[in-house]
Amino acid sequence: MSNFPISLNLENRKILVIGAGKIATSKVKKLLDFTNDIVVLAPNISEELEKLHIKTLKKEYEKNDIEGFHIVIACIDDINLQKEIYKHTREKNILYNCADIYELCDFTFSSIIKKDDLVITISTSGSSPAFSKELKMYLEKIIPNSVGSFLKNMKNLRETMPKGEERMEISRKKSKEFISSMK
Repeated sequence: MSNFPISLNLENRKILVIGAGKIATSKVKKLLDFTNDIVVLAPNISEELEKLHIKTLKKEYEKNDIEGFHIVIACIDDINLQKEIYKHTREKNILYNCADIYELCDFTFSSIIKKDDLVITISTSGSSPAFSKELKMYLEKIIPNSVGSFLKNMKNLRETMPKGEERMEISRKKSKEFISSMK
């Protein structure tokens, strides 16, 4: 069964990333577009992660390290430790993601396109990450950079016009015009 796509507000949600390799770095970089309340825990922190100016804890994982976090992401090679961390997150009702065991994940990382307020996620539910990546690159090429200013104008429209049919019709018309201009 496919995952339900959801846009999660990360404001005031603390994230712990366990591990500091390539996968951890990739996930942290994706998260930084949406929050900087991220802590990386690993005995050795890569120079690339250090440059991101996020909080780091240079140590081995211990059960109490997840205290106070809302989301835990394990990017480690030790599958037994991934399973152990999963059990700890169940006890605390913390959302969990790990690199290798899909069945233990409360959520997955989709391919993400972010241009200002436009956020598009692409998932194949694990069938073909390569296809997600190729589709992402294709869509990035056809979405104009002006989408950000268009969305600011649309937000202003929503904030200045009363709710109702007139606002909805104007919004639909402007959206259709913008999308037609992309062709």
